[in-house]
Amino acid sequence: METPSTELSAGAREGAEPWIVEHPKFKEMMALDVADSSQVYAAFLVYMDLLEVRNWNNVQIMGSSDLHIVYLCGEEKNDIPPQVIIPTPVSVPCSHERIQHFLKLNHTPEKDENSARSVLLAIVETDSTIVYYKLTDGFVVPDPPDFVDDVDNKRWKRKKMRSLR
Repeated sequence: METPSTELSAGAREGAEPWIVEHPKFKEMMALDVADSSQVYAAFLVYMDLLEVRNWNNVQIMGSSDLHIVYLCGEEKNDIPPQVIIPTPVSVPCSHERIQHFLKLNHTPEKDENSARSVLLAIVETDSTIVYYKLTDGFVVPDPPDFVDDVDNKRWKRKKMRSLR
């Protein structure tokens, strides 16, 4: 099989599969013309992971010319509001200021005005491994344990009492 031309392979990172640069969603991301090819490649990998591996719904491709990124918006489950996902290659540094700009991309209405804005930062390693971090604007109190057995556990109660002191 013939390898893609150098112009075509410029849209993907070195060593990427040729089918990726021909994929309609990859072409759609490149057509946004808001990010460099490595960021678009990371966005494509995250897009495929969300749809094919994690079974997310209504994943939409968006772009920000101010931040020079392609980002995604989708629903993890049908009853959960859409989330903003920021794909980024592991080689791109991330400052506090940049994270604050990411948090402003979350344009979904919050149910509770006291809840913190959040986005998912999807960091893509060179071997295509993806790690997701939930970034919030401020501190977020964790949800209580799902297991009733844990709530009744004396050790859990002691730990809770110690943390409240």
